[in-house]
Amino acid sequence: MGRRKAKNRIDNTETELRPIDFKRDTNNRRTIPDIIISCEDEASSPTYLRQIVSLLIKTKIITQDSFVIAQHKHTNPFGVLTDLKKYEDENKKKYSNFEHKWIVIDRDVEIIKKKAKTEKKQGYKKNGHTKEDFEKAFNNAKSKIKKYHIEVAYINDSFELWYLLHFNYRDTAIIRDEIPKVVIENLKKRNFNKFKNLTEKTMKSEENTKKIYNELESLQKNAIRNAETLLASYGNTHNPEKDNPSTNFHVLVKLLNSLGKDDVLLEIVNKLREIDMMKFSELTINNIMEFHNQQKIKDKFRLKEINFDKTIDLIKVLHLLK
Repeated sequence: MGRRKAKNRIDNTETELRPIDFKRDTNNRRTIPDIIISCEDEASSPTYLRQIVSLLIKTKIITQDSFVIAQHKHTNPFGVLTDLKKYEDENKKKYSNFEHKWIVIDRDVEIIKKKAKTEKKQGYKKNGHTKEDFEKAFNNAKSKIKKYHIEVAYINDSFELWYLLHFNYRDTAIIRDEIPKVVIENLKKRNFNKFKNLTEKTMKSEENTKKIYNELESLQKNAIRNAETLLASYGNTHNPEKDNPSTNFHVLVKLLNSLGKDDVLLEIVNKLREIDMMKFSELTINNIMEFHNQQKIKDKFRLKEINFDKTIDLIKVLHLLK
């Protein structure tokens, strides 16, 4: 009888992640990281970002109050920035009191279209944002004073480019209306039954954004790698307003993926030294990210795949150790 193949326990999605009680000693633990984000759209990007941190909140790595998607009245880039700067909660906490501050905006190039005959007032209508408004948001987000500086996550031309990068690397311009069609086509190829009724209009809903996130979560590393390659291809002459396609949305995704990571890594180091002091005697919080130490942990617990940059993966490892 052949030897039974070890199961990759880290990929067992049925395993329920229990809350982890971190006793945050001020001498060796960081305070709970907090972040505030204002998104241009109402559903796609905020829902996607909430999905990233949902398990971190469930496992008490971060709290509900430490992750805020700020409400806003405007949908243009500079308006979104202005609304974020006006943020103040019931406890008088302002945007400047958060450790991380971001806006998420699309380039969404302004297009003037003739109104349909069915519309009441005939003539032309404008969709998208002006060059001036997009650049004004970028310039006014900057500050030499750290507490007032706001990071800008942008996608040129639209948020659906981020979905597209999960499937393919793309460095040639694509018409805004074509991106959702290509994304839907790819989603239906992966799981037709799940996405057979998905359309360009319905894909932006909260329900369908959650479905898309769950389907593409395993491809997120591809999207990050493709976005990094795309951004690097422009070199020092990169212009977020002009360069289509381009995005730095992956920077925000990586930040959210890593929230509370150091605390979990420290717990893992302590547990591994308890379990096998001989094997992990030299393991520390400073060297656990080195490749040979990561491989040693994978081999010890027969883990085929684990992303050491992703807090939620590390939490799964920690549960195996307890």
